[in-house]
Order: sequence, then structure tokens, then C-alpha cells
Amino acid sequence: MAPRDIEFWPFKKARIFVHKLELTGSEDWKKYCKSGNKPDDIPSNPNATYKKEWKGFGDWTGTGNIAAFNKVYRS
Repeated sequence: MAPRDIEFWPFKKARIFVHKLELTGSEDWKKYCKSGNKPDDIPSNPNATYKKEWKGFGDWTGTGNIAAFNKVYRS
């Protein structure tokens, strides 16, 4: 079977949907993607699909968490 072209939801609409899931971060997102409940037109790898809008999984899932390697510390 040839892969079909999927037109993904716009970033803001997809992010609102994901926020309503109340996930706790990237690990929850991965589990959700594997559960079979994720709509086909929301990407499993949103960081690759929404490169321009992407701010991290904390933004995507609504937790606001920032990955340790992205944090800026005071000197």
C-alpha cells in the first residue's frame, strides 16, 4: 500500500486539540500516538511538521515545561 498524502491540521488548531488531552509531556505524547486514538491528520512528529511554529513539547502539550538543554541560566 502506498503512503497517502495527509494534509495536517494547522499548528494552532492541532495544539489546542493536544492541550485538551492534558498530557504531561513528550513521553505522554509518544504513548498517545501509539494508542491508536490520535487523528491521522495530526502529526506524530509535530516538531518536524511544524518547524516554524515549534517551541517545544511544553508548548505543544500545554505544560509550559522547557527542556533542560533549552533553559537559559543566569551567570
